Amino acid sequence: MQPAGQAAIDRAKANGSWSALDEVETLAEPDDLRAALDEVPAARAEWDAFPRSTRRAILEWVTSAKRAGTRERRVRQTVDEAAVGRRANQPRQLKGR
Repeated sequence: MQPAGQAAIDRAKANGSWSALDEVETLAEPDDLRAALDEVPAARAEWDAFPRSTRRAILEWVTSAKRAGTRERRVRQTVDEAAVGRRANQPRQLKGR
């Protein structure tokens, strides 16, 4: 490995970005999302039925929020969308296409 590459790895490890997605990769639900999903049984059932790739993408979206208010909105949107069988922050295919 070149010195510049090692320096980039060292910076990522120092600032936490190296391991920032470790819990997302294991599909670990953050406490706030888990509690919100558990409050709405339909949302919990749909969330649990989503494919792994969908849950991973949504978890990354939720956990990447920089502000508490943004994170709260993303958690709420995730629950609201899941309750009606939709995937938050995911592209929607138009019917008939």
